[in-house]
Amino acid sequence: MNEPQSENVRPENRVDEDAEVKKWDEAIQNMHRIIQRSEQKLVYFQNRVKKAQYLARPNQRKVRAAGAQVGMHAAHLASLHSELRELERRRDGGICLFPTEQSELRRIWNWINRPGLREILYSTRVPFDTFLEDWHRWRTESRVHAYSIQIRRTRVLIGFLLLCQAGDAAVVELVVIRPDHRARGYGTDVMHEALRLAFEELNAAHLTLEVPADNGAALTCFEKTGLRYLSYTDEGVPRYTMGIERGEWESGVAPDLGAPPPRLTAPLQELMELGL
Repeated sequence: MNEPQSENVRPENRVDEDAEVKKWDEAIQNMHRIIQRSEQKLVYFQNRVKKAQYLARPNQRKVRAAGAQVGMHAAHLASLHSELRELERRRDGGICLFPTEQSELRRIWNWINRPGLREILYSTRVPFDTFLEDWHRWRTESRVHAYSIQIRRTRVLIGFLLLCQAGDAAVVELVVIRPDHRARGYGTDVMHEALRLAFEELNAAHLTLEVPADNGAALTCFEKTGLRYLSYTDEGVPRYTMGIERGEWESGVAPDLGAPPPRLTAPLQELMELGL
């Protein structure tokens, strides 16, 4: 699963893949045009509200109406950007995991040493040589698995996963996604794959992890993949322990990775079908 495929790709498969990518590229371009028009509408109503500030006796009814339009278009834009991120993930084919190479370590080390992340592995900022030594140690320990997270189609490095075995448990020690690729759903994709690795390849009975209590994005991600809250501690950095049993995962708490991708939302489906 974690080794790149070396077999030749049949020409007709390549044509199909290129056509699929072209379809998503066209949808992404259409979405960018829709976002641009929505941004123009938002700026128009924002300017109407700003102009009212300079009037001696502005029409309050019109100001309130313009303010309501600002809120509506801002919310609509947030939804459109979410749809755009979903299109980009579909085009790129999701993520894949590979054993981390030494050439990738410095970039990963930079992401890990950002405030709020380094406390998970290290109590203070560590020099790169320390992280390099740890990586060499992880490679020699059969119960430690360090993976690079890459975008499937482009093979761009976007993150790092450290998964360990402790008795009959699999423990996610760290998941980090590079800053410019966060809030796109990649973290959820990684957790689905971590669950598959833990239960299908490592034969773990359950999977656990710890997450800082103030990391709302991570908590939401782990909730989406079926993890439950097991305990809470406020010693040092307040954090939750979360986990899932093998039986829960097998019974469908976590989505089947072999299942077809979820249906597009109604507006996005219309976009794809009508090319609006």
